Amino acid sequence: MVYSSIVFIFYFLPVFLAGYYLLPKLWAKNILLFVFSLAFYFYGAGNLVVLLLTIGFLAWFFSFLIAKTNFKRGFLILAILVFLGILIYNKYLGFIIDNLLYTGLFNLPKIHILASLGVSFFTFQAISYNIDVYRKNKRFEKNPAYIMLYITMFPQLISGPLVQYQQLQTQLKNRTFNLTLFSEGVRRFMMGLGKKVLIANQLGYLVAQVVDNNMIVISPLVAWVTMVVFTVQIYFDFSGYTDMAIGVGKMLGFNLPENFNYPYISKSITEFWQRWHMSFAAWIREYIFTPLALQMRYWGKVGIVIALMITFTVCGMWHGPTWNFLLWGLVQGIFLSLEELFLLKFLKKLKGFSVIYTLFIILTCVVFFRTENVNHAFSYLSVMFSPAKAGALGLDAFFTVEHAVILFIGIFLCIPINLPARFTAGKTGTTLRIIGTVLLVIVFLLAVMRLVTETYNPFIYFKF
Repeated sequence: MVYSSIVFIFYFLPVFLAGYYLLPKLWAKNILLFVFSLAFYFYGAGNLVVLLLTIGFLAWFFSFLIAKTNFKRGFLILAILVFLGILIYNKYLGFIIDNLLYTGLFNLPKIHILASLGVSFFTFQAISYNIDVYRKNKRFEKNPAYIMLYITMFPQLISGPLVQYQQLQTQLKNRTFNLTLFSEGVRRFMMGLGKKVLIANQLGYLVAQVVDNNMIVISPLVAWVTMVVFTVQIYFDFSGYTDMAIGVGKMLGFNLPENFNYPYISKSITEFWQRWHMSFAAWIREYIFTPLALQMRYWGKVGIVIALMITFTVCGMWHGPTWNFLLWGLVQGIFLSLEELFLLKFLKKLKGFSVIYTLFIILTCVVFFRTENVNHAFSYLSVMFSPAKAGALGLDAFFTVEHAVILFIGIFLCIPINLPARFTAGKTGTTLRIIGTVLLVIVFLLAVMRLVTETYNPFIYFKF
């Protein structure tokens, strides 16, 4: 089940909210949230919900062993190995076997990966909880029900935000329910739905026509503009999901962390990772990069570079079991390392150039995100950086006025707009808020109309 579906919007969510607010006690609300979270997951993944429950229980069980025994380090290592083993088996074993077969090994079993399971998110959550218990950053949770709910709750289950237990611990046991927070959640959900359905989905059609059709010959301009379109698409796809997740969370009394902060205005790749998928970036910084950098602190800049390269190799493979994602992660690590060594101080002096530089790296790297394999990626990159071939199709073969309008709106919304104080206060501010609410309702209705009439509705990040 996805948020941007008729089933969720008009059946699952209303029924759940009705039951949720009819129950008077918080413990009863939590039980209902747990049951509906399992139903949400079962609808999309079937019996694989058992894996989710297993990971939830193991997260609590290992934390119990870490907190209550004298073998804390040993049980932490065992916990990490178990969760990584689950992740590798369910997501990466097929990739490993395919590459072993390619090297000449035979008689190996064929494994079908569970790429749509979202296993990366909740295994990382389980690992972070056990590490935090080991570090004593937070007290061991005696009640396994809270850990099970933390792992399974559907507002942040499949694609984040990647929430640490300490960010939800208090809210699971004591949270506020009020009309203001609920209305904020509804507005945030409608905003996310509009981003996903009216912008990301519509641009996705266009990208698919160009990238997925190997039979056509396109001009370099088409190749570049298509990557611009995809860059906008993936941002509105993922930030739209995040907005809906945060919105649902607010409807239930939760305040989930923000995940995006206008990443395409970044002046470096370093800044980009401070603005893009911020919950995941914070996770890899705290649990991978920082421990590695501390271990290698006596190596100076070399140690930092090694830590960055390892961290973003993991980051690349986290996104998917393909060589494309591995190369994408390596390129990110290389540019982050160059910025750490010397490039960042020059970019700070050349502010106009720094934005162009960052967007150039993003547009070229995103090719690895969208293409099927390494050969496809490099073929596409060769088109981008080569003269136009005879008979190559131009923009008019793919782009319509509607595409141009949607792309323009998307680019415009990628830039922060701060209204002067005189427009946000008094009668003017009230009028603008009313207009904004009316526009949100219109966006919601248009999005629902699209959902009813169209079938293309995947979330890009669900495969991670």
